[in-house]
Amino acid sequence: MNTLRPPLSQLVRAAGQRGAGIIEMMVGVLIGMIVVAVVYNVLVLAEGYKRSTIGVADAQVTGQLTQYILGREIANGGAAMMMGVDELAGCSDWRLKALPVAITAGANANTSDEFTVYYSSSPRVVHPVRFSSSVPPANSYVVDSPNGFKSNDWIIATNRQLNCALTRVSGVTQPDGATPVPPAGVGGAVALAYSPVTAATAAVPTNTDSRAINMGPQLMRVHYTVDATKAQLNTQNVNWLDPGFPLPVVPLSQNVVLLKAQYGVDTNNDNLLDCWTSAITGSACGGVDYRGPVDPKIDGGAGNAPFPVAATAAQLRAIKAVRVAIVVRSEHQERQDALAASLVGQTAWLFNCAANDGTCQGRIQIDNTVLNDYSRYRIYETVIPLRNAIWSQP
Repeated sequence: MNTLRPPLSQLVRAAGQRGAGIIEMMVGVLIGMIVVAVVYNVLVLAEGYKRSTIGVADAQVTGQLTQYILGREIANGGAAMMMGVDELAGCSDWRLKALPVAITAGANANTSDEFTVYYSSSPRVVHPVRFSSSVPPANSYVVDSPNGFKSNDWIIATNRQLNCALTRVSGVTQPDGATPVPPAGVGGAVALAYSPVTAATAAVPTNTDSRAINMGPQLMRVHYTVDATKAQLNTQNVNWLDPGFPLPVVPLSQNVVLLKAQYGVDTNNDNLLDCWTSAITGSACGGVDYRGPVDPKIDGGAGNAPFPVAATAAQLRAIKAVRVAIVVRSEHQERQDALAASLVGQTAWLFNCAANDGTCQGRIQIDNTVLNDYSRYRIYETVIPLRNAIWSQP
């Protein structure tokens, strides 16, 4: 029996029609889409964790750096000036008082405080020196000094009462005008020729009970503020003696949303800090008016500083430390979703203590006015002893 075999062309066409159909292709595409979705979800989660980790790390670096810089500046407060606290406490020009740090309180708990640090750049241990009994020539002091005055040093001359004047040394000679003068550290009387400056608001003292205090070649007046709109900590040189006053504001660090500062006060004169207060009038620390300057450009003369003006030497000495709280945030916000929106209402305590109640002196509660619910935050607190004030105790 013969079997009929199809032509070769038909066999070729039949072989070419074998392969995946439309159903198999749809299944393959579906599997591929599932794999892509899984991989994409993993990448999204990984990127979210990465952003959160980097954001927290950035906030920590910002907070630690800011804390270090402010701590260093405040610790320098009062350098050279605090040795003359008794001589300068009565100055009618509050800018010449021995005040290490002047704090200006914010309007409320959610508003940053401002503060200004005062210190001298004198390279030596500064102590007030007595005027000589010699009658000084015009525009000259004659003082008994082992401190090595030099040209361009700033001098505060005071009669130890209201009469204080800031001048700058223009030359150093012996009292009779001869040169050379005794070398630094040897001692003896010297005549200090000076140039009056516009900051002098009273007649230059000349009586023998007056004192001269060497402030060194530069007086430092540095003002720190937080720009709430930019979340930026700024610094500004507000020394009214520098050319171009007031100098421009300089950004110091980003993502700083709040800065609060308080005085640490010794209320019973036992040299131990026992009270914390904001820079407010009628404080819990003896009811003293601790308000700082009203005008941020405090050294320009336009503002007024109620506490420094009224401060006595004892009140200035009573301030032993300053504590600072800094709230920083991450660079980028988290994803804003329905769950995060339901968490509105974050609060935090600054300057809290173990009791965690109203007995914690000076503690401050901040809320979501500061703590946006889509950012990561870190809070840094530190206590800075005013070492120059402590070392100058009588």
